[in-house]
Amino acid sequence: MEKLPAKRSLFDTFLEEINDEESVSDFPNNETSIEIEEKIWMEDENSSTNSKNLKAFDDAFETMYGNNEVSSTHIQKLSEEFQENCVHMINTIKTQSELIEIEKSKYNVLENESASTINKLQLEVAKLNFQLKQQSSFSSFIGSILCYYLWKATEISSVIDLILQKDNITNMATFIANILSSFIKSYEYQQMPSIQTKETQFVLQILRILANLTTTKSGCHFFSQVNDGINIVNLIVTLVLCTPPSNNILKNIAYATLYNVSIQFNGYLLMKNSKLIQTLQNDIKVVPTRDNNTILFSLNLLLSLSRKMDKSMYLIFKNEINLQEILKLTKYTETELTARKIFDNINIASKKFTEKSE
Repeated sequence: MEKLPAKRSLFDTFLEEINDEESVSDFPNNETSIEIEEKIWMEDENSSTNSKNLKAFDDAFETMYGNNEVSSTHIQKLSEEFQENCVHMINTIKTQSELIEIEKSKYNVLENESASTINKLQLEVAKLNFQLKQQSSFSSFIGSILCYYLWKATEISSVIDLILQKDNITNMATFIANILSSFIKSYEYQQMPSIQTKETQFVLQILRILANLTTTKSGCHFFSQVNDGINIVNLIVTLVLCTPPSNNILKNIAYATLYNVSIQFNGYLLMKNSKLIQTLQNDIKVVPTRDNNTILFSLNLLLSLSRKMDKSMYLIFKNEINLQEILKLTKYTETELTARKIFDNINIASKKFTEKSE
């Protein structure tokens, strides 16, 4: 029986390959000795560089962990701790993000609620303003009617005497002062409403009552000597300053009332006001018409204030009154006499106080 060749092992095959490589290397090489030396030098350089890199790595490792060898167990433990810290950080960030979202949601809800509340409040304010305007308009309407009939009643002297009794006039003065003060505050720095409005009609009727009350000596005494009356005179002066030419009826009645006060009990001293004289100067420039005769009322008041001028009043006239404007008015029949008297009074005061100063 013919013997089969023995089966070659893996080790035999590997050994045979090594022998083949050695036999190939024994063959003569075409490389020169110089090239061989360069290769050897390059291998030495690479080896030296690798040694330096390994040494630097070893030094860094020793700096971190010391000279002791670090076991794989320790490295695994460090790795697990690092993983746990990362997981904890991720969970913390996730929790914080959820909390932020919750707070955002709460804020949005509050914002929507506050916006809704503000809208409701604005609607309520608008409704209250509307109701207040309605009530104010109604009060002005009722007030103007009552004051109209009271104005008509004060044309009777016995009614004036009744009103001027101490308790009556004090209560009435407080009421009138509140009305005038409120009206002035509302329109001192903005356009005053037309004379046709209920509010302005209410004030007009009050001024007419005051004009009638100041036609008597007792009335002038109250408005020039008693604090409650003096307060009303000051309010009338302020009202004149903020009344536009278009409301000439209102201004005319105010001027008439001030004139009545000025001619009794030195009431003119209450009107020693440069702004008032300036307003009168502006009003005498307006050419009188059938519908606007403010110039006549302003001239009468100027005449009254120029009769007994002291030095301070004279200086106000000197600074605010243009004598040429006064002279122009002497050319018109309606204003000739009054304008001439004003001109003469100013000249007399000028000579008086100029001579004293010299």
